[in-house]
Amino acid sequence: MKPIRSLLGIEEGENQVSDNAAKLAGALEAGALEMAAVRPDETSSINTVSSFRCPERGEEFEVYVRTLERDFKAYDPEFRIEKWLGSGGFCDVFLVPQVNIPGKGVRRAVLRVLRPTIYRTPKPDVNNSNIRLFLTEMGYNLYLSSQNAPHVVKMLDFGFFGRKAGEPRHMYMIMEYVEGDDISQRWRRRPSDEKELVKRVIQVVQIAGIVGELHFRGIIHCDLKPTNILMRGDEPYVTDFGSARWAHVEEVVGDMHMQVPGTQTFMSYEQLLGSYYRLDQRTDIFSLAVLACYAFTGTNPFEARASVDIDKDERGLAALADLDPLVPRIPYRNGDRLRGLLLDCLSRNLDDRPGTMVEFQRRLNQWILES
Repeated sequence: MKPIRSLLGIEEGENQVSDNAAKLAGALEAGALEMAAVRPDETSSINTVSSFRCPERGEEFEVYVRTLERDFKAYDPEFRIEKWLGSGGFCDVFLVPQVNIPGKGVRRAVLRVLRPTIYRTPKPDVNNSNIRLFLTEMGYNLYLSSQNAPHVVKMLDFGFFGRKAGEPRHMYMIMEYVEGDDISQRWRRRPSDEKELVKRVIQVVQIAGIVGELHFRGIIHCDLKPTNILMRGDEPYVTDFGSARWAHVEEVVGDMHMQVPGTQTFMSYEQLLGSYYRLDQRTDIFSLAVLACYAFTGTNPFEARASVDIDKDERGLAALADLDPLVPRIPYRNGDRLRGLLLDCLSRNLDDRPGTMVEFQRRLNQWILES
């Protein structure tokens, strides 16, 4: 553990972490003073602060983004953050209009950076766990990028650094920018007619092919959902490997994979129950079936999970496993057969689900041919 923390300029013990937190606060305060000291003719460069507002994290978020932008001048003197794209479980994601990436030239790219508050707490075990997850995601992205896996958002660069020696370091990934919205923007309403339904079935078949390629390379995504499917024209791209697992992970691996991966309303029963070593291709088939139900009917079959207060149930996430899927009727030709496929994929019993993405694709293609 110590080498990672030393790399980031974080010493062992609570007092040292507190000292580093004080340094960070000082850096942020300095950033705020610099912003306040901008001359009137320079204000045009910071009039886009509204792009950086995060209601949950307050005004400090804007100062943090400006400090981050200034720090990354060490990477590229022309570095500039254009827009905050969102935040995941432990990352902040930003759009960078252009950045000079060594060996790859100037690119429009996406910056994923480990949120400072995630690994600068007085709890070394929490810090190291989150750092480890981020490094694991780096590993998956590096592997898939080096393999040139098709229709997967590629990682262009990664690293760790800080403005000054001894300060907490930034951990970052620079990702390929896919121009377009996530697929939820295409599926905001249920299909208006049978033609639209067939189009969405074909899109799900496309996504299944991409995920099947991941399975061929030994990776289970474990967090398939609309926001992780980006559309470049009519071509889907899969992103976000923060919850991914290597296939056939055995118990001897230890606790590196002991955190439950995924998003509650898309998670399989084995994920909710903490059956970490049962996760395989059928786990992704379950989540893709949830996504497909959203595409075919306009509703998530596990919407009810969002209303369950797992903090008040001693079982935690396992309490969500009590809920069965609610798959609406699909009011088009052979709609019942399509609904039946979704129910098979959402079965509690892994053996009732299609065994591979190829089988899932085959059954969807068969429905298209018969409809």
